[in-house]
Amino acid sequence: MKQILIIADGIVAKHFLQRISETFISTNEYTIIALDRSIMPEKLPSNFVTYQFDPTSYIKLSKLLKRDFDDIFIIMKNRVDAEGTYQNIRRDDPVTRITFFNRWDIEFGEDHLFNDDNLININANELIANRLYDFLPNVPVIAQNVGLGQGEIMEVLVPFGSAYVYRHIGTIIQNQWRIVALYRGNQLLLSKPSLMIKPNDLLLLVGKPSVLESVFKAIKQELGQFPAPFGENLYLYIDMVYENSRCILNCIEQMQYLHKRIKGRKLIIRVTNPTDAQLLETIKSLDSETVDCVVDFQNRDPKAVIAEDIEQYNIGLIVCGQDIFNDLRYRQIFYSLRKPVLQFSQISLMQLKKLVLILSDEKSMEVISATVFDVASQLNLDIELLDYEPDSDFEKKRFILNHYENLSNIFSKNMNVRQENRNPIRELFHEEPFLQILPFTDKILQNRLFSYFSTDVEKLYFKLSYNPQLFVPVDVE
Repeated sequence: MKQILIIADGIVAKHFLQRISETFISTNEYTIIALDRSIMPEKLPSNFVTYQFDPTSYIKLSKLLKRDFDDIFIIMKNRVDAEGTYQNIRRDDPVTRITFFNRWDIEFGEDHLFNDDNLININANELIANRLYDFLPNVPVIAQNVGLGQGEIMEVLVPFGSAYVYRHIGTIIQNQWRIVALYRGNQLLLSKPSLMIKPNDLLLLVGKPSVLESVFKAIKQELGQFPAPFGENLYLYIDMVYENSRCILNCIEQMQYLHKRIKGRKLIIRVTNPTDAQLLETIKSLDSETVDCVVDFQNRDPKAVIAEDIEQYNIGLIVCGQDIFNDLRYRQIFYSLRKPVLQFSQISLMQLKKLVLILSDEKSMEVISATVFDVASQLNLDIELLDYEPDSDFEKKRFILNHYENLSNIFSKNMNVRQENRNPIRELFHEEPFLQILPFTDKILQNRLFSYFSTDVEKLYFKLSYNPQLFVPVDVE
């Protein structure tokens, strides 16, 4: 049985005692000290013991404090009375936890009124302000009194036209956050991969606060969040053994352009196997508040180096040159990390006018759709969808085409749909440079020699690798 002392006075205390009396908890026993008897509930539960006296009187209060209490609550309407009562308690009892109702913005800490590790300060003004803020339109609602109360639990209303509408939860990459449930009407639906999100659903999200902020903006139709929700920062990986100096300089030039277009994020440049001192100095000269150059002189295993960097720097996009991505070992490392990977080519990002997506598996296309529109928006590229059907049965992909057309309208982004019954790789080969986006599946890991005999355009990705290519993970953990 928990023994709880409540020192009560005023309208807030009255409502608090009424709430306790209505939610009977048999494992708690309450001792109530009230200045005014009228604040007590009309019907007192059997676990209430009441007293009426002035708790600022040390002599009277000290007699009652001879009993052992597990928790003490001070809820009073007068500041002087509240402070005096607290000081009377601490004269005899320095350790029992006190919950102090603070409506006067009293500051706590070493240089202020109290320095007490066993004191919980409930600032009434902050609570009311936070609650009022929750009713503003287009702001995230976060749990104030659950968990850490730092924004790791959030409610988000899904508006009509959101990029998340009519998407299955299982197709949404959730890295450092989760959709744990949703409210539809007056019904709670627990999250499962097959559950589809609909307009006006209220999503219950749990995750890292900074990530949830980006997720909130993405749900509320704001582009410009990529590489979120995969992470926050950009990462250029350079290996001087695998890459020649011309390739490295080309990557650095394009990376600087990309970093400017994808604003507000840090760039990490990781250099391994440094063999060219002059080139290394050129790279290190880029160090600034928004660029960190880190060098590995120990010839460590690339998998360990990259995995540590991903975790330490909260990387959302990995960038590398063609020579790196051509190596199967590196492709396997990148695939295991479940992060988007941008492969640079000799064709510069600055030359590009459009983004190309060859439609394939519906689930994969749904997973990467938000990334397609976000990247196209930030790089100011038009979107071209290529629907390849050898038998010209283009109705097969009608659902996913409708999904992309919906997003095109939401984000007011130009999108051209091409329907072809001819080899799409051959059709694209002679066209102007473009950025190709592909789902990052295990097809990308297959031996190229065997892929030559395949008709799967994803397995033949390397035939278009003279253009920059962005590989977006689709496996949901």
